[in-house]
Amino acid sequence: MDLGIACSFRTTGGESLGTAIARAGAAAEQAGLASWWAGGDREAAADRAHDPNLGLQRVARATGRIRLGLSGDLLSLHSAAVRAKQIASIDWFGGGRLELGLDLAAPPAVLADPFRDVDDHVGRALDNLGAMCALWTQQRASYAGEHVSFAGAIALPKPVGDRVPATHLRATTSDVLDRYTAAHGAPAGWLAWQAGRDDLVASVDVLVKVLGDDADGVRRTWCVPVADLPAAREAVADLPVRVDELVADLDHLPTDEEIAAIAAFG
Repeated sequence: MDLGIACSFRTTGGESLGTAIARAGAAAEQAGLASWWAGGDREAAADRAHDPNLGLQRVARATGRIRLGLSGDLLSLHSAAVRAKQIASIDWFGGGRLELGLDLAAPPAVLADPFRDVDDHVGRALDNLGAMCALWTQQRASYAGEHVSFAGAIALPKPVGDRVPATHLRATTSDVLDRYTAAHGAPAGWLAWQAGRDDLVASVDVLVKVLGDDADGVRRTWCVPVADLPAAREAVADLPVRVDELVADLDHLPTDEEIAAIAAFG
């Protein structure tokens, strides 16, 4: 089982933000952690933190091996073309290490655009993802969806290898997972984000219910608050479901000492 770290891009000491991000990213990689996940749009709003995309780009430039993850993109709130370019830029700086996590739950009211009515946030997010996939994989991209359409578009940069980055879903309901798989197939990963033991098990049950045997091929990531890491690490062996990666989450950029303490559970 891999061990990773997640955090919001918020400083608590005297370091400048860019210096703190680079220092923490390099320390996490040196400590042997498998992944660095940026908090999602929801967490950035709650923690009054800086943009996850910009912060993760700084981690990408300061590291060379650690997997990079966006944990919770609320795609219904964004322009598909702009988000495609932002995500491809992180992947370009990271040499092809980026993985994308989607949050398909209803966006918090604080992030709502008063000039943009989104009745079906799931449908708009899935439509945006389809448009982004076209921009990433086609030289002259075309896409026709309910909310976004274009033809002959040239989008640069593209993710390394002109690929769609591995896409993880935050654990969701069976009807939302059904809609995702109908549009994009099985996700590469399943994120039980800030979940307790029972919620983790219940979420994997949803995954198995919808995907059947194909659920075995979906990577399972369990994210817990850093204070709960010792109990979660001990519980993994006795869980009735498989966990491929355990992630400790902080609401701030970690110190080197906090990173070393997390890595000790590996």
